Amino acid sequence: MIALRTFATIAPWRGSMIRDPLTLMPVRYKLPLTFAFLCVVAFGLGGYVVTTTARDALERQIRLRLDDQAANTQLAIDRSLELLGRRVEDFASDGHIRLELQRAQDAPTVEREAARRELIRHLRTNKLPLVPEFVDARVLGREGEEVVRAYARAAAPPEGFSRDGLWFGPLVPPDGDCPFPSFVLSTPLTAIDGTRLLGFLQILVRADLWANRLRKSLARSPLEEIRLGLSGRDGYRLPLIPSDPGGGPGSMPDIANPGAALAFSSTNARTGWAVDLSVDSSALSLPIRTLVSTFIYVGITLVVLAALLLLPSRQFLLKPLAELESAARRITDGDFSARVGYRSNDEVGHLSQAFDVMAGAIQERTHRLARAAQDLEYREAEIRFERDRLNTVIHSMEDGLFILDNRSRVTLANAAAREVLAELGRRHGSVAPGECRRGERSEGSCLDCLAQFARPAKGCVVTIGTNVYDIQATPLSDPQGVEIGRILVSRNVTERLRQAEQQSHQERMSVLGEVAAVMAHEMNNPLAAISMFSQMLIDGLEASSPLRTHAEVVHRNTLSCKRTIRSLLDMATTSSLEKADFDPRDLVEDVVELLRPIAERGGTMLLVEGAGAVGSANGDELQLRQALVNLVMNAIQALSEIEDGIVTIEIADRADGVLLRVRDNGPGIPEKLRDHVFEPFFTTKPAGEGTGLGLPTSRRIASAQGGRLTLGSAEKGTMFELLIPQALGMTKEHGS
Repeated sequence: MIALRTFATIAPWRGSMIRDPLTLMPVRYKLPLTFAFLCVVAFGLGGYVVTTTARDALERQIRLRLDDQAANTQLAIDRSLELLGRRVEDFASDGHIRLELQRAQDAPTVEREAARRELIRHLRTNKLPLVPEFVDARVLGREGEEVVRAYARAAAPPEGFSRDGLWFGPLVPPDGDCPFPSFVLSTPLTAIDGTRLLGFLQILVRADLWANRLRKSLARSPLEEIRLGLSGRDGYRLPLIPSDPGGGPGSMPDIANPGAALAFSSTNARTGWAVDLSVDSSALSLPIRTLVSTFIYVGITLVVLAALLLLPSRQFLLKPLAELESAARRITDGDFSARVGYRSNDEVGHLSQAFDVMAGAIQERTHRLARAAQDLEYREAEIRFERDRLNTVIHSMEDGLFILDNRSRVTLANAAAREVLAELGRRHGSVAPGECRRGERSEGSCLDCLAQFARPAKGCVVTIGTNVYDIQATPLSDPQGVEIGRILVSRNVTERLRQAEQQSHQERMSVLGEVAAVMAHEMNNPLAAISMFSQMLIDGLEASSPLRTHAEVVHRNTLSCKRTIRSLLDMATTSSLEKADFDPRDLVEDVVELLRPIAERGGTMLLVEGAGAVGSANGDELQLRQALVNLVMNAIQALSEIEDGIVTIEIADRADGVLLRVRDNGPGIPEKLRDHVFEPFFTTKPAGEGTGLGLPTSRRIASAQGGRLTLGSAEKGTMFELLIPQALGMTKEHGS
């Protein structure tokens, strides 16, 4: 017990490192089965070591015996083949065979046939009967061609036989021509005087008869179940030990269990045949298997006896453990008053006492947690109410509100802030701080700096689509004063700015009306005198006089000045139009004729394009002339600092009217000023050179005529497009 306590003290990690493999098994079975398992492991390991050692020693002995048997077999095969070879060489030294072969090759045709018959008779009668294994013979010529054959058993001469001396052919299995296994012995035939080669003598040897004789000369092996045979290069096996009387010629019995066989193979140097030896080790390892069975029986007996002896002792553990389990289940179900109450000085008693202490501590802490949970629920309900009320206020606001954390992520936003958040996401791909450019006060830079926590929080006004937003940022800090986020409020000031702009426009129109009234009073009298005297001058000059043209120009421009003064009054008051059909080409020619001297003084060229077949227009020609003069004069003034300036007036006939396009090759209008060019009193000219009324007046004239004036897009310079309604007759023609 002291040892167990000490181990429990020095090894507190054992519970997390060692896991019980029998967690699903009752305790009353664990101890007997654990002892039984240890017995099985002990006997199993001991039996394995003993049987493995014995089996390895047996296999070494078997392999040594196989090596000896292989060496003896090789020696017996060499002796037997040497005797057969000598017998064949004796046949080849027969003078009668050599003389008859020489006569069959060199004599006349009649004598050759007689010599062949004599050779066949001599081989059948005097040679082949001498050796039972010799079943056929053939004599070959110098080039290996067949001269005679004793019988028809031998097939064609083997290819690749040695011509230098005695040669042993491969093992040949039985076939249709030769119903028994065989091999060929070949030796050269020389002349009587030994000076030249006459041919070759080849003897067909019956391999099964030769194997029977060889089997008798082999020493009996002390190994039972040994298999000994010869194998050719083509895989044919000729059995030597044991013989196979029922298997037919050339067959070799197989081992019942090839996986348990020990095999050995060596090659005969004389013939190239493989000597195969194998033995069934399963039959030789019967004593080892008997030993293993004995170990198993003894181990099972000991396991059963140990289990029977340990089963009664399990009762000493069942009752306290069952009470411990019952108390644990009651605590699991919520009854924290459960106790075990078992007292003992062993480990089970200590465990029961510790369990009771733990149950008491759990009961006390559970009561505390229940009270704390009630307090938390009450506070959570209050916080939830305040949160819902705050969310209601935030989402009912007309102004947009959203909160960013210090990573520029949105943590709270109402519906009114969607457009601003969408613009931030479009600019940055996500709501993240962009590049806050120092020293730049554009709307884009202001929008970038909203989420830039490295800079102080500030407000800005940005335009998103058609709406203008006033965005104010307020830092959100933690108790330590560190900025952890920002509260941003966006207010849509579009309507307020529109009302302010409208009020400003009305004030400017009021001032313009007063100025126009004064100008009309001060200038109408001089212009009336100029108009009257120019008309009198026109009437007094002949039609062919060049001065008449100048007088007409003075008269027309006088009328134009009067109309201009009246247009100033029209900026504040509504005046009637004098619409009529007119030729837009005449309108363009009059304007070019009027402004050509001014353009030439500034080095600018006036060009007219598309003045061909163009339909008539309908409108107040004088007002439209004034609008076109304003456009061309603006273009000429924009080219005052440019050499080779060109102002092009293009006339085009379209389905919805006649288009007058004024285009120059000047520096163009900056992108940020394009939206302001039609505002009254807006000008980019130096002080005293422009009033900012030309383009607004021209647009008002075009709109009053039923047309429109727009700022077009050009690759270089500036282009304005003035669309004039077509004459009534031309409109009907287009419609038909």
